[in-house]
Amino acid sequence: MKKSILPVLAMGAALMLASCDSRQKLSEELQGVWAGTPEQLTNSGAARATMVRMMEFSSTGDAGEGNVTLAAYITVENTMPANDSIVTPLTISASGTATITGLYQAKDDDDLLLNLDASSLAVNVDPDGVELSYDILSGESGSHLAALKPAAAMLASQQIEHAARNVFFNLSEIEDIKVNNNMLKCEMGHKDLTFRRQSAGMAAQ
Repeated sequence: MKKSILPVLAMGAALMLASCDSRQKLSEELQGVWAGTPEQLTNSGAARATMVRMMEFSSTGDAGEGNVTLAAYITVENTMPANDSIVTPLTISASGTATITGLYQAKDDDDLLLNLDASSLAVNVDPDGVELSYDILSGESGSHLAALKPAAAMLASQQIEHAARNVFFNLSEIEDIKVNNNMLKCEMGHKDLTFRRQSAGMAAQ
């Protein structure tokens, strides 16, 4: 006597539906903009570097998929030792923003797969925001600072882009996602991170 396969098929369909629902639920919970907390960076090439992450998720369907924009607000500090031209050590600090876009797909109820477009990486450093400071400032050193600014801005841009590439280009998954109201905890690149939901999109930041 042959057993009907209908119950087996029905059970399989129910499991698939439940899985799809859990993925879509995660996608819906992530909608909007999230801001992280300051992190120390050790691979930027700068003497000191910090980063604050931003994430924006926008659903494009009902199966847990959508568009994602990741941003990193990075500050770098460099120290130039005293030499024949600089009478005291010079501190150079600059900040910039790196952004990258791509697609996301919920893997299950707490993991997200990312497909980031490397060609979309954009780095912006405001030359006017580059700060150079001597311990002792004179009229002569002040004019010297102005001459150093373009090179300092270029160095900062290179360091910020280097840091952003290290952060973004190896990122293919966000794991162990837990959303509690306006708080998001997850693991990215073997680091436990915390984000807070923001009230406006990144473009308005």
